Amino acid sequence: MTAPLSLTTRLRLARLALVVPPEHSGPEAADFAAHGADILVLAKGERSVEEAAEGLRVARNRLFGLQTVVAADSLDVAEASGADMVFLKRPGWRPFGVRRPHEFALLGRPIDGADEADKIDGDPWNFAFVGPAVTDGRVAEVIGEMAAQYPPTALPAGPVWFAAGGISSSNIDAVLAAGASRAVVSTAVFAAEDPFRESQAIASALRSGWDADPGAAAYGAAAFG
Repeated sequence: MTAPLSLTTRLRLARLALVVPPEHSGPEAADFAAHGADILVLAKGERSVEEAAEGLRVARNRLFGLQTVVAADSLDVAEASGADMVFLKRPGWRPFGVRRPHEFALLGRPIDGADEADKIDGDPWNFAFVGPAVTDGRVAEVIGEMAAQYPPTALPAGPVWFAAGGISSSNIDAVLAAGASRAVVSTAVFAAEDPFRESQAIASALRSGWDADPGAAAYGAAAFG
């Protein structure tokens, strides 16, 4: 069995995050780990907290011994399931801050671009989905701006961010060329004729881009520190 890595290390080494719609959040969602997904965000949708929490627990049990992280998109679900990571699509303003499901939990949120990067540069946020990354078939300028402000593999490590929105296997190379090293996808995968193949194609492109990055090796080694 592979020795478990810390959540922070797993987040820093992650390249592909997959947001799994409720209708696909059954036990088979865990199979995407074998097709390149480093993080699985299981969306709650209209399900009850307990139903969504049980789905997360089942997926995590199927991934036992692997480094893939199963995350929730609801604090209530995260607390009920003991989720390791939470992505809050609409975090809003909270007078007492954002409570963590447990002391080791990592928190993520969306931002529109580099002008909002200060929102993830410090407690309580650990990562962000940035975008939309692709609009009208073109990579948005926000990706290059974010990469300039927070190079994905620069040391000392800054906030972890994933390019998000409109990404597919047909444009991931352009997203990487703009400066991203991580991506989050959903629609492109689950609308594909073969979702596993689409996921693997995006993951393979991300891996190639990571391997070609001259700073990735040092960053990867530092992630274990």
